[in-house]
Amino acid sequence: MGIIGLELNDSGILAAGGSPPILIDLDGQVQESPGFALPQKKGLLVGETAASKAHLFPRQILNHFWDQLNTEPLEQTGKHFPLNHAEIAFRHLSLIWQQLQSHGDEIVMAVPSFYDREHLGLILGICQELGMPVRGFVPLALAASSHVGPDKMLLYLDIHLHRIEVIYLEQGEHLSLRDSATTVEKGLLHLYRKLVDMIAQEFVRTTRFDPFHQAASEQELYDRLPGILSHFQHNSSMVFEITGGFAPYSITLERDSITRISEPVYREVLRLIKRMQNKRGRGRTSLALQLSQRLARLPGCKEMLATLKDVQIIELDRGAAAMGVPQIWNQLAAHDNNGGISFFTSRPWQDQQQTDDHRTPAATAAQASPTHLLYHSIAYPITEKPLTIGSAHDGRQNDITISGAAGGVSPKHCTLELKRGEILLKDISEEGTFVDEQQVKGSITLKVGQVIRVGNSGEKLQMIACINSSTAK
Repeated sequence: MGIIGLELNDSGILAAGGSPPILIDLDGQVQESPGFALPQKKGLLVGETAASKAHLFPRQILNHFWDQLNTEPLEQTGKHFPLNHAEIAFRHLSLIWQQLQSHGDEIVMAVPSFYDREHLGLILGICQELGMPVRGFVPLALAASSHVGPDKMLLYLDIHLHRIEVIYLEQGEHLSLRDSATTVEKGLLHLYRKLVDMIAQEFVRTTRFDPFHQAASEQELYDRLPGILSHFQHNSSMVFEITGGFAPYSITLERDSITRISEPVYREVLRLIKRMQNKRGRGRTSLALQLSQRLARLPGCKEMLATLKDVQIIELDRGAAAMGVPQIWNQLAAHDNNGGISFFTSRPWQDQQQTDDHRTPAATAAQASPTHLLYHSIAYPITEKPLTIGSAHDGRQNDITISGAAGGVSPKHCTLELKRGEILLKDISEEGTFVDEQQVKGSITLKVGQVIRVGNSGEKLQMIACINSSTAK
């Protein structure tokens, strides 16, 4: 069936397979499976199910097991608690493997640069026990990278739940991982706490409603935060509404406020970059920064990095490492002489420009107009003929039926169509349609990357651009 690329970042593990590679649903009907676990009487919940309950059961939640992967006994003990982080990682990979088995017969893992041979040995042992056919490991930065000018100092930037990474990649006949710098306990969880605290304080100041008064409303803030951050990629403000008890409460959020709270994290990224420049720059002043989508989507991050002198900023695709693995595996395997399971710290680079011609960097896609709507890994073309989204199918081929629990979704909820070169969304529902968590009033023009939520079902659809592909008419 082919190679599956597994991108191991604890903020959301991703997998891709096929030709060309596409992201695979890993955790139910979502493509990312975050590194969370929650012990319960009936067993250990992992991934998205555990993350969705993290602030309902804050004392029981576990989220360091990928960052601190080892077999040391956990300080937290109890009848239903796992023995160590390796046991939790086993359960998480077991969930993921159940979803992947039908998509490929070999797995190559893209792993963080701070993983050493002990970490990889633990993962390999877990995979062998689960029957996962792992062929090799490659640093996440190597798998994700696309071609840049050879005269530039190339750095890959990423953020995990608990740490920030800056990785130096040396260009030549091969692309080689030469050095890395990391800061612990200043990752996405640290930032999310700061942002949610700010939003909660704004609710108290403006409405006197405290979202932290109930665990359910606190959990809702965390669940909706990614949508808020996505909204601020294209907008300067938004009205954010939450229901407390039987009454709705709303506040106005400003992008500047989000950026201000995030600045300490961005300054830490800058500090690591300058540290790497001083250590490895060798007099080069021209920088190429490849940003993972996890970092690039944070409002104000790219603007802060743009203050560096003579810098090129490259925003990589979501799941770039997972999708990169199947594309480079033949090159890696051709240079593997031992025939076993290898850890590659370099990859052929001389012919990389030709390979990259078949990729679509996010920097290019971000400048393009949306062409398709992505729902459950299927891309639906958007044409002059309205594309209807709803809870009931009306017989047309491209209509999208919201599956699963469709509460709050009208039979005909909203439509998308191509008008004068732009994609127009029209809300025709009673329950409401939301774009980047902002409710649509009538109609709105959509951009690449924006996320649509229909009613209160929780189902999300994303605008994407298929470059150099013919759109169905």
